[in-house]
Amino acid sequence: MSYRSTIARQPEALKHCLEVAAADVEKIDIAPLASGLTAVTGIGASYAAAVVAAGELQRRGKRAVAIRAVDLMQGGDLADAIMALSSGGRSIEPVTAIKANPKAVSIGITKEGNNPLAEAVQSHIRYDSGSDATPSSTGYTGSLIAAGLLIDRVAGSSSADWAALPQLALEMLERSAAKMSRIGEIFRDRRAIDCVGACSSLGTADGAALLIREAARIPAAPADTLYYLHGPMEAMDKTTGVVVFGDGREIKLAQDLAEIGCAVLLVTSSDMAEDKGNLSVLRVPSLENQIARGILNILPAQLLAATLSDAAGLTDTKFRYRQTDTKIKAD
Repeated sequence: MSYRSTIARQPEALKHCLEVAAADVEKIDIAPLASGLTAVTGIGASYAAAVVAAGELQRRGKRAVAIRAVDLMQGGDLADAIMALSSGGRSIEPVTAIKANPKAVSIGITKEGNNPLAEAVQSHIRYDSGSDATPSSTGYTGSLIAAGLLIDRVAGSSSADWAALPQLALEMLERSAAKMSRIGEIFRDRRAIDCVGACSSLGTADGAALLIREAARIPAAPADTLYYLHGPMEAMDKTTGVVVFGDGREIKLAQDLAEIGCAVLLVTSSDMAEDKGNLSVLRVPSLENQIARGILNILPAQLLAATLSDAAGLTDTKFRYRQTDTKIKAD
């Protein structure tokens, strides 16, 4: 399946993931997650999703932190509970992290149930996002759906209208597609692209940077908004681009970067910025739930990655550097 076609089926996939994951979430014993420290972990795009999920747990008053799976692999019982995200469930790092921390209550979130991570954890949530492409599209958002439903149970209430999310996703894709020709032209031939956001949006920025690297083979990196102001933006000029997610300090940052000649895409719910020169603005609904917001935020980034991939003649090109020691092989 092509990358663009998986992006196009996001609304359909989200609806199905909601139905599938909800059934498993109801079976989870949430008591261990109600207190103590929860580590949300993963690797690659799954770690980016973990940052989004940890931010929502924090917003809901829960003790939680995103920790890279590689930092849990040495054990040490750093957390009381571990929520591990892995689309295929075969990445070595989260499985090793679970086994290295046997005292922690463990919950795995994967696309299917028949995989090493599902077998390693004490509880498992399946979301069944269906066929995906490279880079991941529906697998990423499916894992966020499952995490969001679980967090609602842990917090004791819902702060998102999940049933409305597929329609919001469709509208977001339509708005993004309508402006993507302009955005693609602005970002054409940029030598590097930074992706910036704060709290849960830092996870979205991480996911967006990975998409751009994988699909378009353009060097890209994520950064926290305030950290970015302390030096990293010094490398930016008229040959580079920046994708900014947020409604606060991010707005002035986006405008300042555009003034110095950067190609800039600002994804925001604020009306304090408009398209101007090499600044393009895509508006998302102002959603309180950071996971729901994160799902909508990543959609324009997925389309941008596809657009840059097409421009580079890399449409649906497979990875050049496949590694043989990052996945647990099926028996």
